[in-house]
Amino acid sequence: MTPFMTRVAELVGTPEQDLAGLAPGGTTVPETRISKRVATGTGADRHVALRSLAEQYVCEGNAILGPGREHLDLVDEALPDELAFTVTYGDAGARCSTAFADGRAFGRIVGTFDEGDEARELVGPDALPDLLVQLLEAGADTPTSA
Repeated sequence: MTPFMTRVAELVGTPEQDLAGLAPGGTTVPETRISKRVATGTGADRHVALRSLAEQYVCEGNAILGPGREHLDLVDEALPDELAFTVTYGDAGARCSTAFADGRAFGRIVGTFDEGDEARELVGPDALPDLLVQLLEAGADTPTSA
């Protein structure tokens, strides 16, 4: 098992166990920074790498969650001047986007954990597992789907 899969297993237990045992609200907070404009190519590369890693982690997390539980979901958006993906778990969600304008790229993360008015982005790919665990914690009260 990967370190992320181990974290999910420690959080949710086995597929037979109920998520109701989780502490409400959760305690995991992904590391973010104030969003800053970067070169378009750099922003696009970062977004694609983060999105690819998100897909891997969503699959790993869902394998641990097993059947009969709500699963993590990943949805892509391709807009004229923006790339984005949203990961959800139950009622909790986070949208990671990179907008392009004037030769620059601007990353932003928005979610059910809103950190205020200032645009923020993940510090990097190492913060993604924390974001997904935070979604699992926040969505723990979601009823099972099967």
